[in-house]
Amino acid sequence: MSHARPHVLVVDAEKRVLDRLALELHQGGFDVTCAESGLAAIELVKARRFDLVVADVGALGREGGGTIAALKALGPDLEIIVGAPCSSAQAAVECIEHGAYDMLEKPYDIDDLKRLLEAAMLRTHLDAVAAVHQASAALVASLSRDDFPERAVDLAAKVVYTTGAALSLALDQGAALYQAASGAEVSAAFIARLAGRIEGALAPVRLSADDAPDLLCTAEGDRFGAAIVAPLRLGESSFGGLVVLRDERLPAFTSQEEQAIGIFAIELALAFYGHKVRRSLGPCAA
Repeated sequence: MSHARPHVLVVDAEKRVLDRLALELHQGGFDVTCAESGLAAIELVKARRFDLVVADVGALGREGGGTIAALKALGPDLEIIVGAPCSSAQAAVECIEHGAYDMLEKPYDIDDLKRLLEAAMLRTHLDAVAAVHQASAALVASLSRDDFPERAVDLAAKVVYTTGAALSLALDQGAALYQAASGAEVSAAFIARLAGRIEGALAPVRLSADDAPDLLCTAEGDRFGAAIVAPLRLGESSFGGLVVLRDERLPAFTSQEEQAIGIFAIELALAFYGHKVRRSLGPCAA
């Protein structure tokens, strides 16, 4: 089974440093994109998704901490390593205070950099696993609540970074219930249209505005950049679909995020089954 190579954005004002890191990191198993300034890095992160950033503190500009904060706002799960000579250590510490993962002394030792990148990737993976676990545990604790659908979709919005989330729930006799997460403004017709993409499917479907621009545009004219639509199935039983959305200004969802939503959708289907059983049994199930 093949795995996608982690994508690293390297930011440095010196071309020779960019060329060296691009070559050595590529040989070390990473895909690499280069930028010569913090502003250029921000524009790249707006346009596509990166797993990691290696940024020279000098290339980030006078407001290095602000640049780090801007990058983290665009990609909350983006891990950023700041490179700095000893004379710029205080500026690097400021970057860490604004969300950078760690700092590394320049000139870079490539082996130390690779180890730090691998540690940052591991933290991202563990954070994703923890998010699914916490949301799943909260689902179980919410089974007896009357507002279970509302609670469930709010938890779904916390598994990955989203602009909004919604459920399309299959009820008895062909009826359907549409429940949006708190703060999300999406119409039932829009969610029904997206949920129709996974009718009969066993796995989530990842959508991008690049591939399906009309599908991710609402009747009201609102546009989304990406979506994951996951079936809520338990054996032969279908409870509907889970939809998570991301604004068109943000990077598309990744395969890792698709996997996290798929796992949560399975937990959600189990929870809906348990909720249905509890309701059918009445007070004696409490």
